[in-house]
Amino acid sequence: MPAKKDDSSQSRNRGLKTEINPLLLSSNPNLIRRQYKGQNPYLSTYGVEDRKIRKRFEKGLKFHEKGEVSATIERERESLKIVKEQELQRKQSETQHQEEMKRKVKNAELPDTTIGEEKFAPSRTPVVEWWDKPFLGHQLQILPRYTANTIAAENEESENEDDEHPSIRYVEHPTPIKVETSRPVTKVYLTKNEQKRIRRNKRKLQREEHEARIKMGLDPPLEPKVSLRNMMNVYENNQNISDPTAWESTVKQQVASRKRKHQETNATRHEEAQQNKKSKNKTATTGNHCRVFRFQSLSNPRIRYKLKTNAQQLSLNGLCLRVGNNGGGIIVIAGSEKSCKFYDKLVTRRIHWDENFEDRETNETIDMKGNHAEKMWEGEWEEPSWGPFFMKICSDEQELREQLRQRNAEHLITSINGK
Repeated sequence: MPAKKDDSSQSRNRGLKTEINPLLLSSNPNLIRRQYKGQNPYLSTYGVEDRKIRKRFEKGLKFHEKGEVSATIERERESLKIVKEQELQRKQSETQHQEEMKRKVKNAELPDTTIGEEKFAPSRTPVVEWWDKPFLGHQLQILPRYTANTIAAENEESENEDDEHPSIRYVEHPTPIKVETSRPVTKVYLTKNEQKRIRRNKRKLQREEHEARIKMGLDPPLEPKVSLRNMMNVYENNQNISDPTAWESTVKQQVASRKRKHQETNATRHEEAQQNKKSKNKTATTGNHCRVFRFQSLSNPRIRYKLKTNAQQLSLNGLCLRVGNNGGGIIVIAGSEKSCKFYDKLVTRRIHWDENFEDRETNETIDMKGNHAEKMWEGEWEEPSWGPFFMKICSDEQELREQLRQRNAEHLITSINGK
């Protein structure tokens, strides 16, 4: 049977197991005050002489009279209000003074100080202008040598001399002012080889700079591009290959990582190019410019390829309809003014409609003499209803008109042959 523990030990183990506060160990407050003097600033200092406390009690309590604080605040508000009114009046007077000065300067009553007119204001009105002084004497009479008779005589005598040696003493030659404006830099267009050479030299300088930074320890060295082909040459001097299989798997992982990174970079570049292309197409001004052409025959496959490819590259809308494989037809394009102008030159100038060609099936030369194309109409279409450019062969002229009627464009053509 287990022995019972002592009750005293049980009583000691009860509670929160926290030591008792030392202030509770003694019931004498004077003893506690002397022991812990200066440690607790919140203990009462009764019985201790304190000059500051005694002086404060000797002065007594002073209370504000009713309305004293509010009256002081009101006086401060009034003084502040007066200061603000004076400042506002001062600003208004300054503004009026400036406007009055501007009006006087505008009416030429005062010199304009911004351009330095006050420096040229004369102190008094001169009796004779400065350009008349060389021709007048002390009594303000015209000098004899400048009278009409004297001048006429001198002109007759020195007429031949003036013809041979014209006088320039009355010509004013002002000091030329140097214009400090930089000339516009003309744009230099480089050839393909020059562009390649500049790019090659630029990449070379960047590579040399990177190598120099690696040598100085500013950049970490590049990791070697290890493959199964050069694995032994790379690692035989650096580490001892104890497990070739593990090294081979490591090299394969590095190769796969480089390939994956390369593909991701290419995919990102391709996506950015596509986004730029889409945004450029969206921001491009398509416009409502429209042009209509008529042709006699479109049996030459080379001409059909040129028409379709250029329309797609120029982002043009419209259609190309023809009756049968060798019949006449119509071309309608809609888009920006620049694209329509380029396509117009293609149809009317660059394409040789009367050029003979060889049929691939029969190997016969097809004579296209007399075939031509002409522009019927050009202008702006208020409500364009054309989709992407396409080409279609119609069975007859009625079907061709039906295609145009669906797009509200039947009025563009009265007859394919112009009858």
